[in-house]
Amino acid sequence: MAQIDVTFKVDMRAYNVPFTNANVNGTFNNWCGACNPMTDANNDSIWEATISLPAGTIEYKFTVDGWTGQENLTPGTTCTITTGAFTNRILTFTAATVLPVNCWGKCGECGPLGPQKLQIKLPITWQDSAATNLSTTDFGGTFSQLAPDPIEASRLALKITKGNTAELWAGTTLGTSAGFAANIPFAATSNQMQAMVYSPDAGAVFKLKAEDKADPTKSVETDATTTTANAWEVLTFNFANQSPSTAAINYTYNYNKISIFPNFGVTGATAGEKVYYVGQVAFGTVTSSAPSITGEVLAVYPNPNNGTFVIQSPLLEDQNAIIQVKDVLGRTVTEVKGPSASNGQVKLNKLTSGMYWITLSSGNSTSSQKIIVR
Repeated sequence: MAQIDVTFKVDMRAYNVPFTNANVNGTFNNWCGACNPMTDANNDSIWEATISLPAGTIEYKFTVDGWTGQENLTPGTTCTITTGAFTNRILTFTAATVLPVNCWGKCGECGPLGPQKLQIKLPITWQDSAATNLSTTDFGGTFSQLAPDPIEASRLALKITKGNTAELWAGTTLGTSAGFAANIPFAATSNQMQAMVYSPDAGAVFKLKAEDKADPTKSVETDATTTTANAWEVLTFNFANQSPSTAAINYTYNYNKISIFPNFGVTGATAGEKVYYVGQVAFGTVTSSAPSITGEVLAVYPNPNNGTFVIQSPLLEDQNAIIQVKDVLGRTVTEVKGPSASNGQVKLNKLTSGMYWITLSSGNSTSSQKIIVR
């Protein structure tokens, strides 16, 4: 079959962790890692690569230094396709193609980026991808991405797929090699962390490992076991009770990097492909028993709509209620407060077609709903 040239371009300004090469990986190269490196000849942060491919449809995504870092693409956006556990970019081509510049992690151009994204730190809730770099680092056969909470789709969680070829020690680092913005404040009287997890099986061991981002020989790890299946539960990790045959906690060390290992000790060949979710990770205790707090029922009419719609909810009886509209990247498009929100009418001017989230807040209660704008 005749080969035709496809030129891929990615704006790496949104990836604020040092790296050597951007790469393009996809179905066309069997997701090989570093076999299709990209170049940035004029140092403008626009990396590109031209690859000869047979005409057809491919799935692909951008990564750095093989699979050291990868895009977390949002399901349901215009340039993506979600197949099983994976959300990738999709492209159909019949002739030589030069793709427009795509921003790392999103469809279309970056535009003005504003302030640099913040480095990840505890507690982690996965909700603020617009302001915080929530990139993750997989190893041993896991694949992680931000995805809708399996119970409350208006919230995001970290979805970790442990594939059928995964090692027993496969896991995901919550962040990049740069670690956390601050050290975990372990002390003799403060040894615990909690993680909110969603597992397909009860009895699955989750391991949490803390280490020094500058010296991986300085680490401590401990385990906790799920007691329920297909439901959120909070696991408590006591680092004063380290995993067997591993180092004890050392309070003079700087622990500033965390990795989580779902179903630790079981290979993918034994368990088959399994999908796990992480909702919150915190030093001490998490903030609630579920990663989302769902209050009264929220209805939106019409849905889909053209940007003008009406909200119905008992929460609107509160004169201090707040209505927020956010895009799929978590950025606030508009906010209506107080008496202006009480009639439930929202009109958004010049809103780009796509999916948005409406969140209505009143006191300690919140309720969310997805809308489609056409």
